[in-house]
Order: sequence, then structure tokens, then C-alpha cells
Amino acid sequence: MSGPHRSLVIVAGGRSRRLGRDKPLVEIGGRTVLSRILEATSQFKDTVLAVREVPPFRRALAGEGWESVAETAGPPGSATFRSPEGRGLLVVPDPVPDLGPLAGFASGLDAARGAICVVLAGDLPFVTPDLVDRLSGELASDAEADAVVPNARGRAQPLCAAYRREVGRLAARLVARAAASGAPSPSMMGFLERLRVRTVTAEQTAGIGDLETMVRGVDSRADLEWAVRRAARSDQAGTRR
Repeated sequence: MSGPHRSLVIVAGGRSRRLGRDKPLVEIGGRTVLSRILEATSQFKDTVLAVREVPPFRRALAGEGWESVAETAGPPGSATFRSPEGRGLLVVPDPVPDLGPLAGFASGLDAARGAICVVLAGDLPFVTPDLVDRLSGELASDAEADAVVPNARGRAQPLCAAYRREVGRLAARLVARAAASGAPSPSMMGFLERLRVRTVTAEQTAGIGDLETMVRGVDSRADLEWAVRRAARSDQAGTRR
């Protein structure tokens, strides 16, 4: 699948309290996590980045050569960018900050154009092209499923998964209900319980890489130290080759 049949949605709206920095903008091996994700998903023609605030990402993208586009088709406060290679990126702010990842999920799917959306957390430095293609392909082949979700590290990984875009409407209703009542927004795990989910295991993806590595986020200082070590090993292996 390619082009408008699928979209990429990167959810990057958290405050990164445990790490103390915007996780997508942390550098690992000389590149930001966001840059690594965008490189691994260059096959997507429609890409949405859902964030808490646009300005930090505007500065980071400009520093990596992305050009701001004058006209933006997204919701109020959005910004559109184009890479030196011509790839477009729509950055959309959370309509109500601090309602959790489901809010970014909902706003990202609402802005996406593809019937199938691969949704990634903004802190996955080692996600691969093969994994995102596998997830979207599995969903495209299963008309009964709402989502295809990896199961790794003993639990489902809802922010490294493929969804049908229409489930974003359910997410938006749940987020709006929480915002109106002052109640906490439902968790991504709770949201999954409302969907027809097809699971992908480490055994099923062994041919394309280590699933635990591909879905592991940089959520804490320990995660960051692990990621830096792993990136260094990969760079050394590449040099030897």
C-alpha cells in the first residue's frame, strides 16, 4: 500500500515528565528521535504530527531543513512543512492540552487522509519500514479488524499500531466527553478494548527484526541510555561492513 490509501500519524503531545525533555526531539546517535521516525517512514505520502504545542517542533524541523509552507489545510493552529526531498508534514496541536495520548490520536486521525493510519508514539527511535508496512498490510488484508496491534514486552503496543481512520471518530467523542466533564481521558489501552483488534506477536515478526526493540520508546533516562548504546552498536556494525 502507498500514497493516499494510508497515512502516518505520530503522536507527540506529552509533557515528557519522566525524561524532562521533549522525547521526539532528543538526539540519539546525532539525530533526533523524530528524524529517525521520519526516515523509517519515508514511504508515507501523508504524514501528520500531533503535538501539544507547535513552536518547539517548528524550530526543530527548520533546523533539519524542513521548509514552512504558507498554506495549511489542517485545523486552527496547524502548520505545514516540506522536507528538502519534497515530503509533506502537517503538524496539528492538541485542541485541549493534557488530555493524554488519545487526544493526539483523535486529532491526528481527523487530519489524516488515508483509510488506514499507522499510529506511532513520537519516542520510537528504532521503528523500521518493514514493521510499519507489516502492520498496515495486515490491517488491509483483514476486513473484520479495526486495528492491528503488536504485543511485545508482555503487553499490547497501541502507539505502534495500524488503525482504520474511522475509529478516530470514537476517540474524538471519548475525548470530548472527558473534556466536558472534567474526567480523565480514557487510556489507549482502554480504547483498544472498544475495538476489534488483531494482534501481531514477536514470533510473527521475527523475520523483520526484534519486535521489543522496534516498539520500545524513550520514556525515561534508562530508556535513553539503552537507546544511545544500541545506536552506537549499530553505527559500529555499519562501519565494519
